[in-house]
Amino acid sequence: RARTGEPDVGALQQAMGAAAAAVALANLTGIVAANSLYLAKLCRGHSCKNPNFPILDYVEARRQCFCRAHPCWADNGVVHFCESKEFPYLKFGYDASRRLVCECSAEPHYASIYISLELCAGHACEDPNFPVLDWDEDLAECVCRSQPCWNINSRRHACEDPNFPIMRYREEHPERQGGSATPVCECATKLLMEPYESGDEL
Repeated sequence: RARTGEPDVGALQQAMGAAAAAVALANLTGIVAANSLYLAKLCRGHSCKNPNFPILDYVEARRQCFCRAHPCWADNGVVHFCESKEFPYLKFGYDASRRLVCECSAEPHYASIYISLELCAGHACEDPNFPVLDWDEDLAECVCRSQPCWNINSRRHACEDPNFPIMRYREEHPERQGGSATPVCECATKLLMEPYESGDEL
């Protein structure tokens, strides 16, 4: 299990600044999906809009960000999906043997394969207050964080529209040289496999 810790809320608040209303696209209550502060930093300025390749990810060997499909849509020829009303969201992780684990969850899930597999295979975040599996650069270890969008400039963002239940956190480049990155909280559609279109996956 990864170490539990808070995100750098102070830095996020400073980065949000006057642009809060413009970039915070989510509502203000509820428990939602999560994603990595470390990946948001690596992939600043990137976003994924093709529903067939909804996951923002990173290839360390190429130092390249790209959009990829959900790993459970191609699990050794098996396409996983979740139809239960109690557990409607497809969730993935990797065990200590680097084996993909797909399951259905009551809460929306959004994560990076780079973080989950390459850096933190075998780790999981079970505390609902700290659901984000992330990489801490300073500690050089895996940690469990709270969702960054739960506390940006004292605002708690959430996704209440059932058609857009996935909370995604990302960052845009600073508006001026030497400035802070702009955090973006947005609500995305449920991760469902759609008819194939060309995309960015490797």
